[in-house]
Amino acid sequence: MKQWLHSLIVITALLYSDGTFAQQKSEEALVNKILFTLARQDDSAYAALFPKYEDLVKLANSYTSNDVISTNRIHQLRSNLHAMQQFDPAFNPDIIADFKAVNKKGIDSGLHWRDMLLARYELEKAYLPKELIGFERVVPYRLRGYIFVQDLLTRRTYCVTVKDIHGFNNVWYGGRVVNVLEAETIDEYQQKLAAEIKVERAKLTAMLYPDDTAGAASDSAALLAAAAAKQKKAAVDDDEEEKKLVVTEVVERKLYTGKFDNELKVELYVRGLRGSCAEPVCAWQAIYRFQDSDEYIKLDVTRSPDGKFIFTEEDIGVMEVAIKAGKVTGEWTSFKDKTEYIVDLTEKQEVKGRKLLELDTWIESSDTDD
Repeated sequence: MKQWLHSLIVITALLYSDGTFAQQKSEEALVNKILFTLARQDDSAYAALFPKYEDLVKLANSYTSNDVISTNRIHQLRSNLHAMQQFDPAFNPDIIADFKAVNKKGIDSGLHWRDMLLARYELEKAYLPKELIGFERVVPYRLRGYIFVQDLLTRRTYCVTVKDIHGFNNVWYGGRVVNVLEAETIDEYQQKLAAEIKVERAKLTAMLYPDDTAGAASDSAALLAAAAAKQKKAAVDDDEEEKKLVVTEVVERKLYTGKFDNELKVELYVRGLRGSCAEPVCAWQAIYRFQDSDEYIKLDVTRSPDGKFIFTEEDIGVMEVAIKAGKVTGEWTSFKDKTEYIVDLTEKQEVKGRKLLELDTWIESSDTDD
């Protein structure tokens, strides 16, 4: 879903609107309320925008359908109702923690929250994690996206990313703010986010592997200089490693999309790596995500003697498939209850560079986590 506002809306004008929070009549109204709470640094009013867990439980328990698939999916949700607690600040303190972090980061970045204009916003359908299968029957509209604001004092534009926007019963709730960066477009935001992640990784590397500063312990200036040098070296090494990975190791990238059992949407990303074997590809890296999940999951990849690919999600399940002529077919099996899903995916022929960068970042970050 993509929404462009035809005129700028002054956030401070909301001071004269009604003070009712929680239920909003449109996603536009909800976006304005989110920015209003940021401008006022009002985490209580912000928390009131989110649906209450007990109300979501009532909706899930009262849902009825004659459709077998819908009935099965709602039963899965009812067996895992506590998963919906993630959307209620009373149960998930990270919602308010993120709100405060974004507010502070905006201030540190020079954004004057009380003197901003809503320039535009772009929302799209959000992915549904596996543990929330059936939630789509209760909350049919689930959005995430980007809110662009202009600082009236500096004329600079900032992008606030948001997720968990929920629409049901003709009203809108939620809007968990995730990050803020100075950016005028989504592309610019993504580029700056990638750079920000790289800097944080460099800082972490410097902390984990400090230089040997024996003999300089009493010299604080020397310690600071050594730490700065280490951080700079880590950043350079990181750049060189990325170049090496792209130029000499990754020989193919494939993105497949489709469904399990013709119902559950899946996105699978596979990278082929060059190695010491005689074949063009000697090893593989892979990640996937289900339905409307925000998170990709790392997979261990092996290949059987008969040429089938085996993708294993640790402690969860395994997918044994054949990949031929751009098609991925086979079965995914749960370790827990041996439930099986028929896999039917198709290679996506045209993938934007920005998308590939995002997927590569997920794979590399998962490798770093290990």
